[in-house]
Amino acid sequence: MAFSFSSLFKKEAHSVIGVDIGTSAVKVVQLRLEKGRVILETYGAIALGPYAGVEIGRATSLPAEKIAEALKDIIREANVTTTDAAIAIPYSSSLVSIIRLPASVEGQLAAVVPIEARKYIPVPINEVLLDWFVVSDGKKAPDSKLEVLLVAIHNDTISKFRSIGSEAALVPGFFEIEVFSAVRASLDHGLAPVAVIDMGAATTKFYVVERGLIRESHIINHGGQDLTLNASRALGLTVAVAEERKRKYGLSGEGPAAVPGASLPAGQAGADIKRSFELSLAPMISELTRTISSWETRTNQTLNSLVLTGGGATLRGLREFMQSKVTTEIRLADPFGKTQAPAFLEAVLKEAGSEFSVAVGLALRRLQELG
Repeated sequence: MAFSFSSLFKKEAHSVIGVDIGTSAVKVVQLRLEKGRVILETYGAIALGPYAGVEIGRATSLPAEKIAEALKDIIREANVTTTDAAIAIPYSSSLVSIIRLPASVEGQLAAVVPIEARKYIPVPINEVLLDWFVVSDGKKAPDSKLEVLLVAIHNDTISKFRSIGSEAALVPGFFEIEVFSAVRASLDHGLAPVAVIDMGAATTKFYVVERGLIRESHIINHGGQDLTLNASRALGLTVAVAEERKRKYGLSGEGPAAVPGASLPAGQAGADIKRSFELSLAPMISELTRTISSWETRTNQTLNSLVLTGGGATLRGLREFMQSKVTTEIRLADPFGKTQAPAFLEAVLKEAGSEFSVAVGLALRRLQELG
């Protein structure tokens, strides 16, 4: 899938590309900054399943050269015109954790954090790229702690993604863990704590964001491909057909009966696959509600809202179904809302937006860096 309309705009300003390499697809977004406005020039996504010899929508584990091949293909299909890139690092290939230190060490963090990090990182410190951000200053009380967000990425992971970018003729300005990119594109600046639910093919990531800072992160081992595989097994459909129906009908209750040729009363066609998807979502929603309840109890705070993002969030009827199970307000991420594009594409971009949150977030940061 690729959409390009850069020919509608003059090529005056510098363009950048955000690259999100997921387990089931590669997504790219090209933006440029012009007179204070962020212009969407082109975007596209390509499924990785065919490169791994499996169905579209399936999670894959491809070597770097195959991912680079897919990236080159979507760059060509989307008519990307820039090599200035920002590339996301998967959350699963990183460590993100809050560590608590005595407030007295605030002036010595450069020395203290690497030592403390050894308790959390299962490999030698010299094998990772380490970074950290102070998220609370520890000045509320004499005995309070300094909270530091610890971020670590293995050097081998950086090398892998650098080689993928190089093979695709891109020049990465930076690499960023996907959580930060998704949050940047999905949220506006606000004080109240908000949770981002990033639904991918293999896993769903849960992030709590407060005052623009990521306070907590959690992985739920349920994703979009579970719906497809469970429907395939339960209803006797091929994986390809189950994936096609998921993308087309989702939780709408529309569509043909599971058994070809079966005759169903009006209004019941598609009810079987809808029910299958609802059953598949139950474990994820159950774990999600437990995670939310645990966080709210532990912190004595209430989440202001839940923001759905990721490719899985584009499932028809998902927001409404989840809203029926939780009391916190749920909304879909609208990353393209932070950009300007032709008005006739507004509906398409709103519908597809959540899938491109990470890529948009990367490109937004790169534009900000370039000033």
